Amino acid sequence: MKLILITAISDYQKAIQEVLKKIGVKHYSFHDVHGYTQESQQEIEDNWFGAEIPTTDSVLFHIFLEDAQYDALTEAVQTLNATLDSVSKVHVISLKIENHV
Repeated sequence: MKLILITAISDYQKAIQEVLKKIGVKHYSFHDVHGYTQESQQEIEDNWFGAEIPTTDSVLFHIFLEDAQYDALTEAVQTLNATLDSVSKVHVISLKIENHV
């Protein structure tokens, strides 16, 4: 079993949910999160708003999957990323679960 984390800009939330539905994921959690980009000191000084660092509205999904579903997920996300007309992509992280109750 794996714990899967998926991060993306919030514009991709529905597309990710469609991918999860397509591969048969019935249960998952997601949260709205704020993404930050660390800027150089020069970029901050040139920022009209001073020290404010702009954020990106993003989503973070948490999913528990068996290995076979993970393979289907990564393939589906690679296909999705290939269709996105943006620098921002969907990111998938897998963490192996040693124990669970």
